[in-house]
Amino acid sequence: MKMHITVSSDASGTFLVHLDVNEDMEMENFIALCQLEIPHYAEIPNKNFCISHNQRLIIMTSTSLKKTFKDLGICDGDAVVLTVLKNGTQGPSSSNSATVTGSDTNQVNSKLIADLVNAIKVPNASNVSSRFPGLKKREVDQLQLTFNMLKKDPRKRSAFRNFSPVLADCVERNDFDAFCNTYVSEREKEINRRRVMMDPTSAEGQRLIAEQIERENIDFSHQFAMEHMPEAYIPVTMLYIRMRINGVECKAFVDSGAQVSILSEATAKRCNLMRLVDKRFQATVHGVGGVKKMLGKIHTCLVQIEQHFFPCNFDVLSDHGIDILLGLDILRRHQCTIDLKNNVLKFSDSASTSFLSDAEIPHKELEAGEASATTGTVDSEKLASLVALGFEEEAARAMLIQCGNDLEMAASNLLSTANSTSNL
Repeated sequence: MKMHITVSSDASGTFLVHLDVNEDMEMENFIALCQLEIPHYAEIPNKNFCISHNQRLIIMTSTSLKKTFKDLGICDGDAVVLTVLKNGTQGPSSSNSATVTGSDTNQVNSKLIADLVNAIKVPNASNVSSRFPGLKKREVDQLQLTFNMLKKDPRKRSAFRNFSPVLADCVERNDFDAFCNTYVSEREKEINRRRVMMDPTSAEGQRLIAEQIERENIDFSHQFAMEHMPEAYIPVTMLYIRMRINGVECKAFVDSGAQVSILSEATAKRCNLMRLVDKRFQATVHGVGGVKKMLGKIHTCLVQIEQHFFPCNFDVLSDHGIDILLGLDILRRHQCTIDLKNNVLKFSDSASTSFLSDAEIPHKELEAGEASATTGTVDSEKLASLVALGFEEEAARAMLIQCGNDLEMAASNLLSTANSTSNL
């Protein structure tokens, strides 16, 4: 049967270890397990230990090392003290156990018990209450365990920060007093909040109730969306098509929200179109990506899509992140239809071409075109928290952008996406 045992390395209880063991585990294996959890016990021989349990001292001999928890009467939930015998005080060995009298054994046990009792430091309840007003000794012990757990595990601390950043800051500063006092303060605020909400005549209470109902409705809609339309939390693949200009293969971004079609200076040079640029149309263009210099306009050039050729006009911009952008002017002129059901772009009744898959899209263009509008809005601390939780940096960055830097929502969405992928 599985048991939960609390082990202390000294009688004062300053170092606690919680172990899950089997009632049939021998003391020899139990001590070996404790040596892994308590580093300063690692090099001490087994026979130098003794176990104190319910005012009973068990000296580790070759016989007692083979006994189990069940044999010694140690049950689930019990606490034991594992200590090292002082120099010169040895328990009876298997070779001379027959020569040791009962009175000698009692004297040794009495001395060890006296040493343990003298080492016990009983905390003064008044000291605890004066140091942490509003907390009982049991609550302080529980907070100490939580504090130590968060201090040792950065991932748990990062997840805990989502719920209480103030308490997480106390852990990072290694300030247990501030941790307890902040906990008491937060608890009092919550109690007062609930008390106000229970008063039907309080306007503040009604406002808090309305906020709680609003949060519950938002949480419900979020869970509903995650269950029935999870694709809403996945970045959408932009629409790109293949085309050829002067025999040079290019990938064009289809943007029905753009008023004019754009060609980058680098692409114009690569396709040998700079000779067609009318520099009388030079201007400065203000857009989402910032201020760009317009080098001029190409009034017409032939664009090959599949086996068909179409005359198109472009504005040429310097240092533009996207090679080619097909705007509304070209889409209207050639009566284009964006068919998302069949994933194709139709040019009137003459031609159609498939949109590129996510693997075929030039991501460097998207990063360059959208960096100024999105990348700068990512909170670096929240991004670091998601990376610490084990998520990939790019996925975490994209989800933070999509969730408006809401760390809790981004973590929830990433976790749901990971679970959905693992189920597949």
